[in-house]
Amino acid sequence: MRKVILDFKPIKTREDVHKYLAMMLDLPDYYGENLDALYDCLTEIGEDTVVGFFEMDPGDGRPPISEYLHRIKMVMRDAEEENPHFAVIFGELEENQQ
Repeated sequence: MRKVILDFKPIKTREDVHKYLAMMLDLPDYYGENLDALYDCLTEIGEDTVVGFFEMDPGDGRPPISEYLHRIKMVMRDAEEENPHFAVIFGELEENQQ
């Protein structure tokens, strides 16, 4: 099983988010660096993969990227439902029970 820990604390822009995801998840070269492309790549993962998703403190003054990370979470949840080889665990306990 492959385990990946994502720590979004140093991430500041959407572009940084996608570059970081591509690197950490070893996404293919054709990854389009957008939410639809992320979903497609996550649902194509064939090796059992668990992703730990940790983000910055919501009070750190970066609400625009916080909103985008929320959208990334939604994509990961949807991919988890679609792909039996992909699982995600969020840093906040209550987020894992949705």
